[in-house]
Amino acid sequence: ANDPVLPSGLIAAISNSYIPLDGDYPKTHPIASPYFASDEILRQFPPTLIFTSSEDPFLDDSVNFNARLRNVGVRSSLRAAHDMPHAFWALSTAGIPEAREVQEECKNWLSKMFNL
Repeated sequence: ANDPVLPSGLIAAISNSYIPLDGDYPKTHPIASPYFASDEILRQFPPTLIFTSSEDPFLDDSVNFNARLRNVGVRSSLRAAHDMPHAFWALSTAGIPEAREVQEECKNWLSKMFNL
């Protein structure tokens, strides 16, 4: 993906800061990311809503993670916005209407999950 917010070089730098190479856990440990969790752990996940975008470098990971959750019986939904950068949902104050729409959908989804 061609993401202006999260180019590939920045991903490595952030990853190395988040999980240091000389740290207690490898980057493929479930404590670093639920993407690496076993099916046994994933079965314990609550209903899950995943947002991504067509330009997000983690789009494939999001699709795969959603499929894994669904394959172990977790109610999981995936939404992908078209032509938006990574973490676009945080850009509502920058005048991106899709960000506000996602925030509203998340609010409604959480309200439904918590019977509010």
